Amino acid sequence: MSFNRRRVALACTFCRHRKRRCDAARPSCRNCVEADVDCRYDDTPLQRIDSSGGSREIISRLQEIEAMLQHHLPGISTLASGVQAIVSQASAGTLAATSPASQASTLQAARILSHDLAGAGSAQPWPLPMHIEPQPELSGVADPELAPLTIPVGHKTSSNYLLRLPAMKQLIGEYPADLFFLLESRNPLPPEMPVHPTAASMNPLTPAELDKDFLDCLVSAFFSHVYHCHPILNRDEFHRIYQGFLENYYADPWSIESVLCLVVFAMGAATLAPPGAQGFQTAPPGMSYMQAALPTLISMSSWSVSYSLLLPQALVLASVYFAYIIRPLQSWRLVYSASSLLQFKLCRLSARDGDPAARETILRIFWSCFLVECDRLAELELPQSGLQQLIDQTSLPSFSGVDSSQSTACLAEISIRRLLNRVHNSLYPQKQSVLSLSSTSLTAVDEFSAAEIASVTSVCDELHRQLNSWYESIPEPFRPTLGTEPTGNDRETVLRIRYYAARHIIHRPFVLYIVTHDLQHVSDAAILEKAGVCIESCRAYLHNTTEILLKQSQYTWTFSLS
Repeated sequence: MSFNRRRVALACTFCRHRKRRCDAARPSCRNCVEADVDCRYDDTPLQRIDSSGGSREIISRLQEIEAMLQHHLPGISTLASGVQAIVSQASAGTLAATSPASQASTLQAARILSHDLAGAGSAQPWPLPMHIEPQPELSGVADPELAPLTIPVGHKTSSNYLLRLPAMKQLIGEYPADLFFLLESRNPLPPEMPVHPTAASMNPLTPAELDKDFLDCLVSAFFSHVYHCHPILNRDEFHRIYQGFLENYYADPWSIESVLCLVVFAMGAATLAPPGAQGFQTAPPGMSYMQAALPTLISMSSWSVSYSLLLPQALVLASVYFAYIIRPLQSWRLVYSASSLLQFKLCRLSARDGDPAARETILRIFWSCFLVECDRLAELELPQSGLQQLIDQTSLPSFSGVDSSQSTACLAEISIRRLLNRVHNSLYPQKQSVLSLSSTSLTAVDEFSAAEIASVTSVCDELHRQLNSWYESIPEPFRPTLGTEPTGNDRETVLRIRYYAARHIIHRPFVLYIVTHDLQHVSDAAILEKAGVCIESCRAYLHNTTEILLKQSQYTWTFSLS
């Protein structure tokens, strides 16, 4: 049996706050009399809904609210569009550093990796640290107040710049401004390739170099040691291409399919070379395959406008090959060509493209180009392809079909490279004028003042916070431990090295400030502490790079110079 509960027209304040049934008696209800408290009634409009007219008043108010919403609907739509644009901008321009104009930046470094994983569509078994709305495909504009995610021209982060500082000149003498470029340019490859690929001029491959068992070994080495860093090939598709190479190489040795296979063979040979093989006296490992591939590769990249995606794939892998044999200038030239070609594809890429596999391939090539080119530009003053200008507008690949640990490592390396670029742009852009109090660009290291170093402290603190957020955002199963003990995993070691590299250059300004002043005049404990962080990071960097430099790696030149 059920009974309808009778509701009073108005409950007193005491009963309403304690959620007790009130008999609404005047001047005092029973509960207030028993509790010996003042009984007061708050005669508000919300309390004037009696049992007889309550429904009509509720309906009337709902109609008024609906009319107000209809009246303000255009303004609400405009506001919603603006909010969505801000969210999209924050997703695309992740890892934002605090700038002088906006030191209270709301962008979190943790967003970049969490978005990279969530936006990439990877089904991960762990919760992400922060939810970010999916990034719009190839859309969004970076906040103009934030330092760009690009390496500035003439930046002052390179080892070459450090060697030319006044304090360093006193220790090691005078070094030319283009020291490393001169060293690399005076070290030519043996021997140079013919300009035109013809039957008479093409470098011949011996039967032993085309032996199927030997080639199988090279392909296996490529997928074991190189593919996880640059997963830009579809395994099944490549194996079909490889089978066609074995059957038709002599019939069509200059097709892009044959060239791609030759580049993969060269990469496999480079990874199988024993440690120390970089200091070769004759030909580098795998060079015979690369000599056979390069004439066609260079000719096609210079001539073709309508081309297969196999061409930029081969160019990127050829660039990585030259990184393996410590030839950074040749590596840069090839990735520059790949980046230039890729921009033709990117300008026509949209979310409505009918071939999702081709779209995924383009995105993977894009980010591999980004990583390779930035590693070259970070240490050598070279022309930029313009690809960096598109990173805020280009979505991340899904890395479907790639092992979750490897895809996470790829996304994490993209993220830390973005942050490193922002550090370059926030702290080390080249300026013509001496550093002023309103600037945070370290441009006159021999004229620092306490006020000038104070002006960059908050920026460095924010960048360091974002670096730690990046590290904590890596899913725990794949997050490298910090320290100097071996990780047992090269990919985790590389991420650890990137962490210490970023930590070092974020705090380098304080070391530069101390070495340009008499130490006894540097009394600020915070400056000394941050300089200590820089030196400790350098020490950890050296310990960790030793593990990688003992092996064949695309990072040999990058890590040894940095």
